[in-house]
Amino acid sequence: MLLWHFPRVWQVFAVLWRSFVAPSLPFRRRKGPSGPVRMRSALEELGGAWIKLGQMLAMRFDLLPAAYCEELFKLLNEVKPFPYTQVREIIRQELGDVPEAVFRSFVPEPFAAASIGQVHRALLQTGEQVAVKVQRPHIRQVMQADIGLMYAVARLLDWTHFVGATHSREVIDEFARWTADELDYLVEARQAVLLYEHARDDPLERIARVYPEYTTSRVLTSEFLPGIPLIEIIAAMRDGDAVYLQDLAAQGYDLESIARNLDWNMLNQVFVFGYFHADLHPANMLVLPDNAIGYVDFGIIGQLPDDVRDSLTRYSWLLFQSEVESAIKELMRWLAPTSATDAAIARQQLVRIHEAFLFSIGDETTPASATPAGRSGWGTENPYSKLAADVMNTIRRHDLSLSPSVVTYLKMHVAMGALRHQLAPNYDLQLYVRRFFGRLMWQQGAAWFDPRLTLGRLYAASFQVRRALEFVELLEAQQPLIASLGSTYFGTQRRLKALGRRGMVIGGAALVVGGALYFVLADPQDTRALLPADIPYSLVHIALLAILIL
Repeated sequence: MLLWHFPRVWQVFAVLWRSFVAPSLPFRRRKGPSGPVRMRSALEELGGAWIKLGQMLAMRFDLLPAAYCEELFKLLNEVKPFPYTQVREIIRQELGDVPEAVFRSFVPEPFAAASIGQVHRALLQTGEQVAVKVQRPHIRQVMQADIGLMYAVARLLDWTHFVGATHSREVIDEFARWTADELDYLVEARQAVLLYEHARDDPLERIARVYPEYTTSRVLTSEFLPGIPLIEIIAAMRDGDAVYLQDLAAQGYDLESIARNLDWNMLNQVFVFGYFHADLHPANMLVLPDNAIGYVDFGIIGQLPDDVRDSLTRYSWLLFQSEVESAIKELMRWLAPTSATDAAIARQQLVRIHEAFLFSIGDETTPASATPAGRSGWGTENPYSKLAADVMNTIRRHDLSLSPSVVTYLKMHVAMGALRHQLAPNYDLQLYVRRFFGRLMWQQGAAWFDPRLTLGRLYAASFQVRRALEFVELLEAQQPLIASLGSTYFGTQRRLKALGRRGMVIGGAALVVGGALYFVLADPQDTRALLPADIPYSLVHIALLAILIL
């Protein structure tokens, strides 16, 4: 297959030799650029999928030293748009007709262009304004060829320590899965729909609604969100454009409110739903009226299983309560040591990192203009990104392995920390996080007394009881084998039967009491009518709840 792309193969090997192999030869005397600069320059020269690989690695402080990641943050993915004739043909193939027939109006010039696709404004026949993302012609074949080349040079990449001590093939596997999802717009559409449902009634978060009838694997049509691109605000702050910022404030926009709302949305996505936007680049967000945040581009999504989400909730709550030892104990649940790991030293290092983080965010002497003019701040100059980066760096240095879902969570925090630091570096995040978790715990506690959820919990409890009884029956079936193991097991059958009977009684009683409690809570008026006048209603449902718990 690689022979069909011989010019590209030759280019890749030439760039890798010039940038990585030749500078490592012992007889080379002339000192050239540093390793991080050589890596960034090589990826920029190769372009295509190699730039996207570098952008992915920019967040992987668990794979590369911080100097490499900081340099890779500078990678830009600026590409020219492709001609409208090709856009027209792709839409005809995917949606069954040319844009002028499918849409009431369609703007030929794109307002955004990236390596995989470009976005055009359009108007549906029903009058809604939409953004139509069209995939580049032959981009799948180009990406597939580049990923094939990455696999072909994996041994050379390992020899040059391209990704540190990690095997390059593992990194390429992850990159290939990530790219496959980005290349299929139907995957992005499904992810957008789920985020949209989660944020449906949230005044601070707006997810662009997808139009499935105008969406295919290569064309994605979503709601057009009229707002100010966050990247435009970041650029004005970086360039010190006082006129732009004053005009922004005059329109009612407030930088600290924008940062707080970004944080609130992120906390909701992660800790309430366990499903979050993992590509928090400022080009993917818009600032809407009342400082609400609009989100687009859902190709990269993070998902936390329930047990991981609950654990990270506890970790975050303990950390912002300054209980560092307990927070690290919770975090260590998701760090798997290898034979080369000294867990005690790694744990001690993590404690120091978190103590330094709490000290840095509690230092009120930090200047408000923490990001110097002319710098993007898109790195680890701030304590929030630095915490996530230092955790991943400790994982790399101590040969720990981390759950992939937690890696995505930490990568998102690097990006979120950079945004927060640029917009409002001195707002009290610690107080804000405590407020969020206080509200979350109150909501979770109140949910236990919601009569609409009681029946579901009773069903789950009865299911667990049935499973326990099935286990008991299985043990009973194995009774002859157990009895043959020795005289110490002679009483097993009697105890198992008693346990089975007791389990059935408890399960039946729980169902009866739970059903009564559901009726009392769901229909208080009928309950009060049935009760004697001297028995208060509140006493009845509290008593039933106590019996159910017992």
